[in-house]
Amino acid sequence: MRLVDRRAWGASATSPAAYLPSARGVKVHYLGSAYPSRKHSLCDDYVRSIQAAHLANTREGYVDIAYNAVVCEHGYVYEGRGLHKRTGANGNAELNGRDYAVCALLGSSGLTEPPDAMLNGLLDAIEWLRANGAAGDWIGGHKDGYATACPGAVLYAWVQAGAPRPGGASGDGEDTHTVRAGDTLSGIARRLDLDWRELAKVNGLTEPYTIYVGQVLDLPELGGGRPAPPYPGRSAFVLGRRHQAVTELDRQLVRLGFTRHHDGNGYQPGPLFTAYTRRNISDFQRSRPELSNDPDGYPGPVTWELAHMLSG
Repeated sequence: MRLVDRRAWGASATSPAAYLPSARGVKVHYLGSAYPSRKHSLCDDYVRSIQAAHLANTREGYVDIAYNAVVCEHGYVYEGRGLHKRTGANGNAELNGRDYAVCALLGSSGLTEPPDAMLNGLLDAIEWLRANGAAGDWIGGHKDGYATACPGAVLYAWVQAGAPRPGGASGDGEDTHTVRAGDTLSGIARRLDLDWRELAKVNGLTEPYTIYVGQVLDLPELGGGRPAPPYPGRSAFVLGRRHQAVTELDRQLVRLGFTRHHDGNGYQPGPLFTAYTRRNISDFQRSRPELSNDPDGYPGPVTWELAHMLSG
């Protein structure tokens, strides 16, 4: 599960929404408006824009982004209101207290067909809410119980089919492991001869490193470098500002040899995020197939993790 917690996309650590002890299940939503496919580096911007629009809606009186989770086309799960929080998206007070709400960044025009990565992310979010938020097994669409076209014909057909993983994936593949009853993160790592910290990092897990039955873990490539510290969020990397995370990333760039941009005195690690820092990060991003389509020089979670893994 590629979970982006609230702080990583720019929200407060905890939602002010009301506590929800349990739910019947999960309702799936979509945007219902035009939504063009976009680079992953822009997805967190869109999640922030949803939150801003909801907070500005005085008629509805939202206290936060309405959804418990938002899933982008790249399969990342953005923590919305999160676990054990009453949703604001299902139509009325009764419905909001009955089920959680997960929204796909899918439009009524533009991007209208959910890619496999998005479907996997939606199912990851549903399983996360079941395992850690006391959601029941029921799954439906926004339209179940409320007069709306949401989540659209294509996504609703997937929901009605039982929300299967694309390709019928249900077990382990060459690069994945499905969590079973009694599994622990350290136990899985020992069986697979992996570093448990690497396994946690690749799957976006942070303390207390919670995993749950049915969760599909991505396996790290063997021979990687040291585990990365937790990603500090995009607010750490703003031109002209200082942050200790910039020094940390600079050290990895030096180890990897991406230092050709500097002020004439060589490239030195430091807390100031400069134009030279951005250009060196962009060089690193262009060198990696995972990042080469969007070498904007601003490090997201993938840039942060790869720099640490590859620097050794």
